[in-house]
Amino acid sequence: MAKLLFIQDIAYEYMGVMHISSYLKKHNHDCEVFIESLEKDLFSKIASYEPDLIGFSTLSGSFKWALNLSIKIKERFKDIPIAFGGVHVYSNPSAVIKCDSIDIICTGEGEIALKELCDSLDLGYINKQIEGLWFKNDTEIVKNPMSKLIDDLDSLPFPDRQIYWKYSSIESRNTLPILGSRGCPYTCAYCFIPKAKEIFDGLGKFVRQRSPENIMEELEHCVSMSPKKTVVHFVEDHFGNNRTRTLQVLKKLSSIEPRMNWSGAIRIERFIEEKYVAELSKTNHSTLGLAVECGNEEYRNTVLHREVKNEEIIKAADLATKYGIRYITMNMIGLPGETFDMAMETLEMNIRLKPEYANCYVYQPYAETKLKDYGVEHKYYTESVADELGFSFYDRYNNDDVELQKVINLQRVFGLVVAFPRLKKPMVWLTKRRWTNKLLDGVFGIYYLYYLIKFYNITTKQLVQYMQLWIQSQYIKKKNPVSETIAQGKAQFYTHKTASKAS
Repeated sequence: MAKLLFIQDIAYEYMGVMHISSYLKKHNHDCEVFIESLEKDLFSKIASYEPDLIGFSTLSGSFKWALNLSIKIKERFKDIPIAFGGVHVYSNPSAVIKCDSIDIICTGEGEIALKELCDSLDLGYINKQIEGLWFKNDTEIVKNPMSKLIDDLDSLPFPDRQIYWKYSSIESRNTLPILGSRGCPYTCAYCFIPKAKEIFDGLGKFVRQRSPENIMEELEHCVSMSPKKTVVHFVEDHFGNNRTRTLQVLKKLSSIEPRMNWSGAIRIERFIEEKYVAELSKTNHSTLGLAVECGNEEYRNTVLHREVKNEEIIKAADLATKYGIRYITMNMIGLPGETFDMAMETLEMNIRLKPEYANCYVYQPYAETKLKDYGVEHKYYTESVADELGFSFYDRYNNDDVELQKVINLQRVFGLVVAFPRLKKPMVWLTKRRWTNKLLDGVFGIYYLYYLIKFYNITTKQLVQYMQLWIQSQYIKKKNPVSETIAQGKAQFYTHKTASKAS
């Protein structure tokens, strides 16, 4: 039995890690996860587990943290190979494999490739001819072909949630993340999906869906293991795109598990049919996410490749209000080429929509995205801008760009102004003053705490922890890259409040 240990920074269930763990255990191997922030002595835990392989599943924002920690692990545990996988890795395989502390990278879906690797480790050697994996081999790199995508998602064992639920702070949350599909049919310029489609071209069907029956079986299994779960959160990239399938799942959920509510983000263009919204309102809905992204219709359609009309966004919000479905909006400002006036259009759109909460992110130009390439091509920033980014979607970057900092200042007051429109004039005035940057960072932190208290079940301890982390991330400069993961979004350490059932 080979043993694979994943290490991560965020106290959240990674769907990919849980799927790999369950697949390995099904084939007589073992898998564990240690979350650095929840372990008193990480290196002692590593030593006691005695892994045959250590893995990091990384997003672009957490890559620097993972690389830094992998270097320290390699110094202590020289004989244990270290493998990296995830979006950042398969988008940049040639660069990642060159890092001294990394021995193996996974260039696609990891279940089958890592199972075959563990099979060889179980026999006392490393098989370096496995599809979907690259290896360092003395002075050369073994670049194996990519493995095919898994077509039948129902054939996979359910995600191994126990590897995370051993942490009481995670198990006690009332939110249950569910992944009902893989892939996405859309090509938004700010997303990694267009690049992923190029990478996986010819390796199988890109968009795959689990059957409603399979999803419901997993839900019932999870509820039986943890009765504290009261909200099912669908985390897939295109939840609700197939309206017939979505209604089938949500109606079954509402009838079989009547105490469970659901939440998820639905694309605007799939939420403007009134009959569909009326049917959704009959299910046990919690809070729905509607992606506005940008208030300027021309920019949204031509640059972001989100072909949605402003009137459709307004119609979706009006239908949600009409049928009593609570919703938040998701927005980005700080987009390449976006002026302050354009960012104001996004603010004005949200004031018109009147969401429960207007979530607004600072656009982060991640490598290997079409929008980042657009920004470089038009000289809004340099090719290396992605190296400046931290983990959070709220991070400042390009601090010497005065106009960009004004737009980021607008993001700092965005939710507050949408909730209290009378504050628009004084708050917008403040955003245009360079000396207000840190002040408005603080305003955002305070309002975000208000959001957490109003919408999420956070404890006093978690509230104090968030305040400490926010102050540290904004005002205390640290050398350790882990500090870049502090100002993260909402999923780290709190849980969604259960909305009242639909009438």
